[in-house]
Amino acid sequence: LALSSLSNTLAVNNSGRWWGIINVASSTNLLTDSKNVQLVLDPSLQLLSRKQRKLIRQNPGILHSVSSGLQTAIKECKWQFRNRRWNCPTSQGPNIFGKIVNRGCRETAFIFAITSAGVTHSVARSCSEGSIESCTCDYRRRGPGGPDWHWGGCSDNIDFGRLFGREFVDSSEKGRDLRFLMNLHNNEAGRMTVFSEMRQECKCHGMSGSCTVRTCWMRLPTFRAVGDVLKDRFDGASRVIYGNKGSNRASRVELHHLEPENPAHKPPSPHDLVYFEKSPNFCTYSGKTGTAGTAGRFCNSSSPGLDGCELLCCGRGYRTRTQRRVTERCNCTFHWCCHVSCLNCTNTQVLHECL
Repeated sequence: LALSSLSNTLAVNNSGRWWGIINVASSTNLLTDSKNVQLVLDPSLQLLSRKQRKLIRQNPGILHSVSSGLQTAIKECKWQFRNRRWNCPTSQGPNIFGKIVNRGCRETAFIFAITSAGVTHSVARSCSEGSIESCTCDYRRRGPGGPDWHWGGCSDNIDFGRLFGREFVDSSEKGRDLRFLMNLHNNEAGRMTVFSEMRQECKCHGMSGSCTVRTCWMRLPTFRAVGDVLKDRFDGASRVIYGNKGSNRASRVELHHLEPENPAHKPPSPHDLVYFEKSPNFCTYSGKTGTAGTAGRFCNSSSPGLDGCELLCCGRGYRTRTQRRVTERCNCTFHWCCHVSCLNCTNTQVLHECL
């Protein structure tokens, strides 16, 4: 089983400290499943930790779901930040998100939240699709629900998705410091977003298309909806400090040790994203912070927003060029009988590129 797609979603920082599901590690590229079948992993894969490998063996079929969830999360991250100075850049190397995962800024918070949400969402959906041997639909919602509807059908198994996500994603977090608490908090915020966006879906029953009775179940949101919510929380993220309230011990569940940096602000809720340091300057290239800068990015000359040339190019200006391209067939005409003739239409596009 080639897992190159999963390897492209995992990373480790230069100091060797492992960060959430952005990493996996082991000493061999063989993984034996519950039926003693050896799965050969891609040699380029930064492999799974012992606990993560155990979880995969205990849940046949789940590895593909984890990989799919991570890929979906990466695509969503890129879409949400496509018009920002930081546009969720990735690489094909072992450190896919770059040095940003070593920091404690807003962008780091979003990466952890969206990837955690991606695993939870994908696993919960795979359960209801029958792709994972150890879980099924959530059948606990059964029986009466309301005056004209009842619970039934196949609800997506969000509880299994959250539980597996917590065990798999959080297992690599080590330490007792602020970064540890921040990463765990943002991981959980991603999972809670998937849970809170669940919606009731119904199917009508009755004679001649009437809706006398409805059967309803709980359905996962689209991942775009999850991304939209997390993007809003990115914009309103809370800057926090480590609040040691008379104790030198901080367990994984004691997330209330995160306190707002500004005492006048309310403490972050479990749904909020949190960070503890200012974001780097994404305008110019920096090898130290791993930022590529915005030179060469395309911008919108007529927009006053973040995608506009003034803001995206950081005041450096931009160059304009015209590009000709051939589109698909157009102006098609049907001739009786039976022939269709079309033209090949060529149009021009004006592009603005940051200096």
